[in-house]
Amino acid sequence: MAREICISSEFIEKELPLAPPLYVSVYLMTKALEDADAATIAQRLNVLESDVVRAWQYWQERERTKPVEQVSTRVFMEQKPEYSMAELSEYMKHGEMKALLQTAQRKLGKPLTQQDISMIFGLYDWLGFSIDLIEVLLSYCVSDGFKGMRYVEKVAMAWAEEGIQTVDKAVEYIEMRKTSFHTIMRAFGQSGRMPVEGEETYMKKWLREYEMSIDVIKVACERTVMQTGKVSFAYADSILKKWKDAGVKTPADIETLDRAFAAKKTVRTGEPKVVATQPKQNRFINYPQRQWDFEKLEKLQREERDKW
Repeated sequence: MAREICISSEFIEKELPLAPPLYVSVYLMTKALEDADAATIAQRLNVLESDVVRAWQYWQERERTKPVEQVSTRVFMEQKPEYSMAELSEYMKHGEMKALLQTAQRKLGKPLTQQDISMIFGLYDWLGFSIDLIEVLLSYCVSDGFKGMRYVEKVAMAWAEEGIQTVDKAVEYIEMRKTSFHTIMRAFGQSGRMPVEGEETYMKKWLREYEMSIDVIKVACERTVMQTGKVSFAYADSILKKWKDAGVKTPADIETLDRAFAAKKTVRTGEPKVVATQPKQNRFINYPQRQWDFEKLEKLQREERDKW
């Protein structure tokens, strides 16, 4: 006997008209198969498992269905799906996806291959990027002079690991790389090259963890070069760590610290020093001293004079 599903009329009237048709199907199938996992529901509906997870997340936000287990971006990365031409053709019928592919073709300046289309769709389905975020990603890569989809996918994976899942976060990240990173590299005298991964790690720490302003970071970089004669991110990090612990937020705070250090140094150097003096050594003092009988000398001198 078929199992009955109870759905309130309020839900049917207010929620169903707002939800995408696929999400409605997932909702009903989830109700019908109470303990089914995403893979089972995806198989029943002949859709992708990621579609089911995305639908669950939608309904969870609407507080209408069972909680969905948190699926980290890393899980999707380790299970990159392969898309058949039939799957891609089906999704290319959707207006948004079709428009995205046209935008991608225009930005990349070439006809898209099946592999290109698969990669672009993967950004949407696999990494969970929105259409708008993918367009921002493509614009960013092209503006840096890279038009290959492998590079675009690599950047997308880096964004996913960084937790960049919205356009606002992407814009913030792009601003950090194009403005802050460039300014820091220029302060090191390295404006002619891109930072390597280790250098980016330091710069992200200074901007995010230390929450240092770009002006303070510039001072640290300049002092690093002046004091060491080379580019040393580790040395600059030691400076910024001390400033962070001292509560430095602006270049004015650095000047205050410098004055305090100079005053303390002056006090130390102005203190009288007790120096144990040693007798000055010379050849007369070092020479063995003789004992003279001056009366005898005078007598000898008189006798010598009387002879003359």
